[in-house]
Amino acid sequence: MLRAAPLMPWRRPRKTEERFTERSSPEERLERAAEGEEERDAVELAALDGASIVEAATGEPEDAAQSPSIDVDAERLAAAQIVTTKEEARPERGVDLEVDAARGLRLRNPVLTASGTFGQGLEYAELIDVSRLGAIVNKGTTRNRRPGNPQYRIAETPAGILNSIGLENPGAAEVARVYGPKWAKLRVPVIVNVAGYSVDDYVFVVEALAQTPGVVAFELNISCPNVEGGLLFGQDPALAAEVTRAVRETTDLPVIVKLTPSATDVVAVARAVEEAGADGLTAINTVLGMRIDTAKRRPMLGTGSGGLSGPAIRPIAVHITYQVAQAVSIPIIGAGGVTSADDALEFLMAGASAVQVGTATFADPEAPIRIIEGLAAYVRQQGLSSIRDVIGAALPRA
Repeated sequence: MLRAAPLMPWRRPRKTEERFTERSSPEERLERAAEGEEERDAVELAALDGASIVEAATGEPEDAAQSPSIDVDAERLAAAQIVTTKEEARPERGVDLEVDAARGLRLRNPVLTASGTFGQGLEYAELIDVSRLGAIVNKGTTRNRRPGNPQYRIAETPAGILNSIGLENPGAAEVARVYGPKWAKLRVPVIVNVAGYSVDDYVFVVEALAQTPGVVAFELNISCPNVEGGLLFGQDPALAAEVTRAVRETTDLPVIVKLTPSATDVVAVARAVEEAGADGLTAINTVLGMRIDTAKRRPMLGTGSGGLSGPAIRPIAVHITYQVAQAVSIPIIGAGGVTSADDALEFLMAGASAVQVGTATFADPEAPIRIIEGLAAYVRQQGLSSIRDVIGAALPRA
């Protein structure tokens, strides 16, 4: 008779000798299980934003020599053909879509692009008229050049994608030198997304780009691990306030803080950065997630975990926007799964003053334009004086 194969062939046979284990209370077992939890979270979240623990501690790419080239293709940029449309041909013409996306930042409409999904804006300027947008948010910019994460970087999920691109960029000085002159010609406000691993990193980037043509504001990506302690800036109200205050003292341009859903209390972080001088908030960054390749029995992404974006996270983002809007007095930009004008209206009615379109542009580069046109049509159909009439419409009445 053939012996049946073991159900779990990779497991070693158990030893038969007696083992004596010390009994412990449920509380003690929970404490042991929680040991090192913050460190594990820091490793996972650092990888999500393109940094190993070594990189988070040093602020330098760990394997820069082996990384793919991220040199800017100057010839390609010079040859770029920018799409333009006549003002009178725009469906949104004659409709008041102006909003305050942050204190001191009035935009022509509430539709922005999200950082990391729109390149530096020039790539999409060959496909759509970016001057019709409220603003563009550039790819996350760091003090030094960063090559980004190892492959694979993207995995599809139901109603969204997981990404682990990392903060791939040529560094603040190169962004200012190469893209500044190009941004000035796009005729659209540019918000620079800033990332770093110390307060000094954020200040450096802001100082390097504050005088760059076209730049109207800074968005702080606080989903980065702090060198001191490993916690994400955005997880701790005090850390988030510290970096916000330092940047606020560095520039007169509006400062927008991008909230992370990984914070235990997002509202507390929002209040802290408002008190520290933030002029606006973006709610929210991506949600940590993972997919497993069942054939290879390993995570699909090169870093294991990644940031989940797309329609799957929209209810989370709308909920956080709704909570934060009741706790702060500064404008909020809603972000997370916006694919249509109706999605944008959800955020506006939940208390956001504007929205960012991200993942949708991968499938349809014209998605932000369609949303602008849809919002204009809604204002006309509802007989509203402006889109501002719906901001906060779903919030509890005082």
